[in-house]
Amino acid sequence: MKFVAKTVLVFFLVSCAMHDSMNLDNEKTNFVFSFSEKFTGFENNNTYQWLGIPYAQAPVRSLRWKAPRPLQDQEKKIKALKFGNPCPQTESVSIDKKGNGLYVGSEDCLFLNVFTPKNINQEKNLPVMFWIHGGGNTSGESGSYDFSKLATAHNLVIVTINYRLGFLGWFYHPSFAATSNNLEDRSGNFGTLDQIMALKWVQQNIEDFGGDKNNVTIFGESAGGHNVFALLSSPLAKNLFHKAISQSGATDTFNLNEASKFFDKNKNSLLTSSKEVVSRLLVNEKTSKDLFEANIAQDSMNEFKLLEQMQDVNLDEIFKIYGNLQNSNQDGKKMIPRVLSDGHVLPKRGMQFSDKNFYNDVPVIFGTNRDETKLFSAMESDYSTSFLNRIVIIRNQEMYDLTAEYASNNWKISAVDNPARDMTSSGKKNVFAYRFDWDEQGKLLWMDFSKIFGAAHAMEIPFVTGTMKLLGIERFMFNKENLPDAIRLSIAMQSYWAEFAYTGSPGKGRDENLPEWTPWSNSGDKFLILDSAKDQGIVMSDFELNRLSEFKRLYADVRVKKNKTKCKFLKNLVENAYEKDALSFYNEKCLIGEK
Repeated sequence: MKFVAKTVLVFFLVSCAMHDSMNLDNEKTNFVFSFSEKFTGFENNNTYQWLGIPYAQAPVRSLRWKAPRPLQDQEKKIKALKFGNPCPQTESVSIDKKGNGLYVGSEDCLFLNVFTPKNINQEKNLPVMFWIHGGGNTSGESGSYDFSKLATAHNLVIVTINYRLGFLGWFYHPSFAATSNNLEDRSGNFGTLDQIMALKWVQQNIEDFGGDKNNVTIFGESAGGHNVFALLSSPLAKNLFHKAISQSGATDTFNLNEASKFFDKNKNSLLTSSKEVVSRLLVNEKTSKDLFEANIAQDSMNEFKLLEQMQDVNLDEIFKIYGNLQNSNQDGKKMIPRVLSDGHVLPKRGMQFSDKNFYNDVPVIFGTNRDETKLFSAMESDYSTSFLNRIVIIRNQEMYDLTAEYASNNWKISAVDNPARDMTSSGKKNVFAYRFDWDEQGKLLWMDFSKIFGAAHAMEIPFVTGTMKLLGIERFMFNKENLPDAIRLSIAMQSYWAEFAYTGSPGKGRDENLPEWTPWSNSGDKFLILDSAKDQGIVMSDFELNRLSEFKRLYADVRVKKNKTKCKFLKNLVENAYEKDALSFYNEKCLIGEK
């Protein structure tokens, strides 16, 4: 689902549960070692923590746009006392760092962090949970998440990682690919390969932290959930993890042709394709006098010379070009290609789950939030107005809610119902699904956050971490009235997540005192609703979403008065549809039928 870079509000919430900053005082900090004493960490928030551990060589200079390289042997102990550099990204309020105006972070950014309970010396071979942060695969960092409460509450070893983002993480250019016989280098899937390299690091080192390398659960939110689906689909990730949780994920990919071809305004092509960007860089570098000449030059230049020249370009110049392209007036043509169906790291057919031979068969949890898209529509909608990315006015609440209802259901179809249906139909038994429904935020002035956001994208993160923090907005999410019940839901969610990490089934939670969460059944219950006790609580549901049925329901919905408006809704939804019957319905009603 090509969704998460649509609005600046993504940067407001998507890198949510901010970690408290740490200024280590040598006189007050209790330093700890891993069991092998290769890594020096410290005690904090009732956990042991090792921060900023490198897991691959720095992907700089000649390693830009190359697969990650293993670390060279290091005899020196690693002092893992502070978070490593975030990967380069546009500066935003979601990242607690300052940039130079164009970007923040460093290309030397392949670091990970480990959180363990303090009783790790008595408890070894603990389940490992491997967190992949969100941010549209263009922003975010591991240092934004505090998993100390989850690690302590359920005796878990938790690993969080940085991985290359945006055009540094996913960049396929046929000339660059031609310079290497290494299929990973040729793939363009460098961000995905970073995650695989970090999982290999876990296999080689996690026992030094009390973790069980044979019990690793990958989990992530938004782009992190998208990456979980990618790892489920990648043959290179086989046997590197044993369970998977995708929170508000996606299953779409870009093919190599659309990631690299020149832009054509009359066709489905991207202004941010690799060839378009390289042409502009060649003009900037004065290798070519204009884009027409650059377009010809890059296809005729020596591949090694072209790659070397691009690897030497200052990041400022590249960010400037992407910024200009994304601010252009070619609406809908500005998405940076990410997660590529290259045929090696990811199958050419993309992510499909109807045959167990074509994905990594492990227990899975898929989930979305009931009002996912309200996070985005609050800032960018026909029915709302925002000021300074903070003040939101809903001009038409009914149509605002209606838009979110259909768009959020459409997201759930792609990220939960379709993959769960496909996996179950292929004979897979351990498929679990949820929908997060908590929507009891507070009010500020005229703004009722329960109506503006509700159970929006990213709102489940503070419940999973247990911190009940969400980049400062927790002041408007939680209050004296709703916090006790919210904490009870958080405790339940952490218990389910932890039980899944231990056993591969969330069941009744670690203490077996919660409503039983049963697998998706094509003929029975489908998913668990996670809500406050004052609403519906925690209950199983047998309700199932189907794309064609949703399209028909929308077209017949009397709340949407005009067929033109209905077709506008459908046009936004059809972007993520691959089902032939749904596409045919859209074509019949909106392209060749009534308008």
